[in-house]
Amino acid sequence: MQRNRLNKLIKFFLLIIIVITSVLNIFISDLPEEIKIIEGKEQTLEIKVPMTLQLLCKSPFFINGNYINDRLTISLNEPLVLKSSNLGTYDLEFRFLGLIPVKRLKVHVLPETRVVPGGHSVGVKLRPNGVIVVGLASVIDENGKTHQPARDAGIQVGDTIVMINNQKIHQAEDLSRIIDKQKTVDLVVKRNGEILNIKLDPVKNNLGYYQIGLWVRDITAGVGTLTFYDPKTNFYGALGHIIADADTGKIIEVGEGEIIRARVSSITPGKKNQPGEKRGVFVNEDEIIGNIVANTPFGIFGQAYNSFKNPYYDLLPVATINQVQEGKAKILTVIEDEKIQEFDIEIQKIIRQSYPNDKGMIIKITDEELIAKTGGIIQGMSGSPIIQNGYIVGAVTHVFVNDPTKGYGIFLEWMLNEINSVNSREKI
Repeated sequence: MQRNRLNKLIKFFLLIIIVITSVLNIFISDLPEEIKIIEGKEQTLEIKVPMTLQLLCKSPFFINGNYINDRLTISLNEPLVLKSSNLGTYDLEFRFLGLIPVKRLKVHVLPETRVVPGGHSVGVKLRPNGVIVVGLASVIDENGKTHQPARDAGIQVGDTIVMINNQKIHQAEDLSRIIDKQKTVDLVVKRNGEILNIKLDPVKNNLGYYQIGLWVRDITAGVGTLTFYDPKTNFYGALGHIIADADTGKIIEVGEGEIIRARVSSITPGKKNQPGEKRGVFVNEDEIIGNIVANTPFGIFGQAYNSFKNPYYDLLPVATINQVQEGKAKILTVIEDEKIQEFDIEIQKIIRQSYPNDKGMIIKITDEELIAKTGGIIQGMSGSPIIQNGYIVGAVTHVFVNDPTKGYGIFLEWMLNEINSVNSREKI
């Protein structure tokens, strides 16, 4: 009988602990599971919950200016200020009454990174690893009969033709040259990351040329905005989003690419449901200022052949995601010729992210001059760096179609992470 009472009592206390833990977790749900802070810099977390907990840390750490090596009683109704002068990862544990664990926080202390902010208008030339099929066509033979050899063989718009008869394809002319006079051709085609081998028979048209009935493109060109330049490594990042083929919507896998100087020649202002556009021209196509080694969901990346200078800032520290705040900020961009200008914006919402995404914050253009000239965010402005409190925090990526004064921005932290990923893949 006594044992049964003891078991019931234990179960009751366990239930109470579970209930308390669940309730506390609801109250502190806004507290992240892990954050990144900069070595020697303070990072503030505001939870504003009328609750007192004990904070445990096995390694030396500073909380609210207090040095802890074991535990510290804190009030979550006041800002939580974290700081460490030592690199590494720290595991913090929040406990109720010093006994019941309610939350764990992993803090990564990182060295400060400084880069040159961009804002420069750059011309982009991107060559795929092969040629992109942008259309299918009919071929009329010598007898007037219509054929569709590419379509019948299963080739689709958006496919990339990588090889033909064991020869690498670089340009559209390569495709025409190899096909001519061939009765049968073997194609290596890439579709959505999958490699396909397709065999088909070219048709001799009424002019005596052999064709397979498709249209292809071997280069994509346009104008965008540089986001940052790292003078230590000469790496740069631009655009803040991926480049897709204009006709097919397919992502372009980089074979070769380069950036060149560009200037803005005219502006089409954005309106509701009518996105605006920067019209740019290449200053000198022979003057290549950098290569393109990666086209990713977070922008294009490569090595600059010359250093980039910014008229407003030399080197700026890169903010971690947790340092970015809702409120006033600025962007750097070009709306006339090659002149970089600084304009006022407001970061209206921070979208807290554990995983990389190119839509990390909602921004609004507040600068009257910029709104008067562009209507807000327009095509070609993607990649314009966002500056806040002396930090470079991100880049403009998208515009809201129903309100061109608003759009999305990407955290710069994700773009820098992508450079590390590119380095490991490309070994450049």
